[in-house]
Amino acid sequence: MEEKILYHLRKDYSKISLDTEHLNKDPFVQFGEWFDNALSQESQEANAMILSTSNISGKPSSRVVLLKSFSKQGFVFFTNYNSKKGKDIEENPNVSVLFFWPSAMRQIRIEGFAKKTSQKISENYFYSRPRESQASSALSMQSAPLEQRESFDNSVKTLAGNPGKIIKPKHWGGYNITPRTFEFWQGRIGRSHDRFLYTQENGIWKITPLYP
Repeated sequence: MEEKILYHLRKDYSKISLDTEHLNKDPFVQFGEWFDNALSQESQEANAMILSTSNISGKPSSRVVLLKSFSKQGFVFFTNYNSKKGKDIEENPNVSVLFFWPSAMRQIRIEGFAKKTSQKISENYFYSRPRESQASSALSMQSAPLEQRESFDNSVKTLAGNPGKIIKPKHWGGYNITPRTFEFWQGRIGRSHDRFLYTQENGIWKITPLYP
């Protein structure tokens, strides 16, 4: 195919500037404030985040997952442990997540360490999901080749339609990401964006402004 030039695709940002005086000293609190704002503005899933992982050889991969809870203990999402991301995390637990909220012209990048949640947390979330979602997770061999889509869909419908309890598979559950760094980004006119990096020193969070 021919090269498609995209130089003309450009959006002007017009939000107010951001400075350290308007940032909370605690990045978890600051995240919560921006997340609540995104919930009120975004038409789509404000809890969608791009999760980037890499295997032991350093080969990266990314995908969108949904944030399901957050606190000062970390950021939690759920998946199939046998998936590509699950295998990557098993080999290399260092991960990065990115939230992008176009309406607010904001993004937050978090780098940290992923660890499996307890079975209790995984089960609590699993059984809060719609029954068809439970069935799909129980039957899916995520990331493996799928030869017959119709057969899989029928199996999911059959399991979801049965009255018995759907057992959460052992290979399905949550990960908690413990942050090491946060970067808050606010879009500005002329691409002179505001960026602030939170890093921890002796248990205290330090805020460093970064060049755009």
